[in-house]
Amino acid sequence: MAIVNITEDSFSDGGIYIDLPSAINHSSLCIKHGAHILDIGAQSTRPGASEVGTEIEINRLVPLIRELKLLHPEIPISVDTFHHSVAEKVLNVGADWINDISGGRHDPEILSVIADKGCPYILTHSRGNSMTMDSLAKYTNVVKDVKNELSNQIDLALSKGVKNEQIIIDPGIGFAKNVDQNLILLKNIEQFVSMNYPVLIGASRKRFIGSVINEPDPSKRIFGTSAVVSRCVIAGVDILRVHDVKQISQVIIMTKSII
Repeated sequence: MAIVNITEDSFSDGGIYIDLPSAINHSSLCIKHGAHILDIGAQSTRPGASEVGTEIEINRLVPLIRELKLLHPEIPISVDTFHHSVAEKVLNVGADWINDISGGRHDPEILSVIADKGCPYILTHSRGNSMTMDSLAKYTNVVKDVKNELSNQIDLALSKGVKNEQIIIDPGIGFAKNVDQNLILLKNIEQFVSMNYPVLIGASRKRFIGSVINEPDPSKRIFGTSAVVSRCVIAGVDILRVHDVKQISQVIIMTKSII
């Protein structure tokens, strides 16, 4: 899954693909380099990010989705949003998946939209919001607590009419977790694979990788990201959400060839 950030303040590539031609070119290049899915976000979800509002999200997303559906009709488009109104609009104009980093907490009405549309839904574990998540990284046992909280959100989604087969789970690396907690989750990733839902991991270039390898520049964290990706492939993770599609595709192919 290729990350396409059409935002001004994403932690790694904010503002680079904010205009439509740049976003189209980047998306097309990601597909050429091996992306199977595009994940488009018009709202940064990094710690400390401000919300831009649903109208700006929709105005950024709709033209890009329409263009990409004409250029690459075979490639599923996932939209990274936690607003039900945005989800409904983008699904109506051709988006295929919704990637909700709040797992339905931010706007529970999104679950009814997902149920109505019958689309794949990435349900992510997180706590709080961009402004508060770092203060909420307190767990008794991070693996058990994250699994339990994911299960609660899955139950809520099912109660709103979402089907089991629509759900993809994401333990939310970097969302209300500190460095050690992220590492513990990755060491125990099989525990999430065993929950019998497809698993997505989005660790690409994240802050905890920078802390471990002492690299403050997110764009230079590709080797740290590659190690995480290889670990995830070995564990049986289904979807890897990444910035550096060409290089990470090679890591995935090589890892698969030796396990």
